[in-house]
Amino acid sequence: MSIVDPSGKEVTSKENKEANELEKELAKKAEKLIEPTLNKIKLSGAQIPREQLIQLSSMAHQMLFYRMVYNLAVKAGVKNLDELVNEDDVEELQTSLKNQLQVVDPSEMQSQNPGNKKDPGNKKE
Repeated sequence: MSIVDPSGKEVTSKENKEANELEKELAKKAEKLIEPTLNKIKLSGAQIPREQLIQLSSMAHQMLFYRMVYNLAVKAGVKNLDELVNEDDVEELQTSLKNQLQVVDPSEMQSQNPGNKKDPGNKKE
């Protein structure tokens, strides 16, 4: 999380105690949000991969952000989503999302990983 000072300069949470505290509060709320799910997993004796745990934590943060934005919009009296996000915003975000995606040709992946014997498309029976 970052905050911009009055002059427009970005102030990171390491430099800003308020932002750092907000990050800590959000992390605590996210932990509380996923606690019942983690307890259910532990009680069942199951284990989840680290990647899935990271995804679960990320989902909890996203859910909290969505709820915070919703609550702020309601408090501000927003009646229509277009008041907050217009078509230009969506197009800009589409471009940003597209630029973050890296598409890999499956044949390139196979040539980079010749020792991968778990490739289901390469069965020889």
